[in-house]
Amino acid sequence: MSDTPTHVDLPAAVTPHPLHLTVDPWWDSLHCLAFGTVSDGITAEQRLVADGCELGFIVGHPEDGPVLGFEIWGLSGFELPDEDPEVWDGPRFTVPRLGLVDASAGEIVLAVRAQLGDDPTADALHFHTAIAAPSPADAVPHWELALDAGDMRAHFGLGYTLVETGRPDRGYAHLRRYTELAPANSWAWCWLGRCCEALGRDAEAATAYERAIAVEELCGMDTDAGERLERLRR
Repeated sequence: MSDTPTHVDLPAAVTPHPLHLTVDPWWDSLHCLAFGTVSDGITAEQRLVADGCELGFIVGHPEDGPVLGFEIWGLSGFELPDEDPEVWDGPRFTVPRLGLVDASAGEIVLAVRAQLGDDPTADALHFHTAIAAPSPADAVPHWELALDAGDMRAHFGLGYTLVETGRPDRGYAHLRRYTELAPANSWAWCWLGRCCEALGRDAEAATAYERAIAVEELCGMDTDAGERLERLRR
């Protein structure tokens, strides 16, 4: 990834919590993260690249941790280094999906390849099935299944799809939660605004649109929050 920082030493504090595994062949990625951590909510400063490879450890804070897991983008072409103290002897993790306890990042990658091969995890399968669904109504059950399988990103997909299908009362909690998981995602705030507007909560909608505008430059995603806010104020 072009915006990743250069290598720095990992903080000592490792998350004691089991990690959630997502293997996504469509986006050629692997995410092994503490439950409740989502890729959209990770800043470049939180992704610490291991020496000699593109495996990025994710930390809660660049200086003092904790280590929340790791990610690999470009998984199909990723080659594990023969020797790397962080990949093989660094942070140790528990990954229930793989039956692993006290495993290094390198051991986890080997287990993924042995157990899954080129197959996706269930959350990724339903996530992309929802994206490709012929209609919002068809997408809803797959967003729900992705969420049931542990993919917190599905809060966003399920939330905006429920708004699209005329059920903003059901979508509100999912969109609100996603703004907490990924506060720098401008579209999460914009859809929360749309949901609030549909519910007649104009003041909360305006606040959400304002937040969307504020983080657009930070996350690099432009939304229509400005136009919606202008119409709302009229």
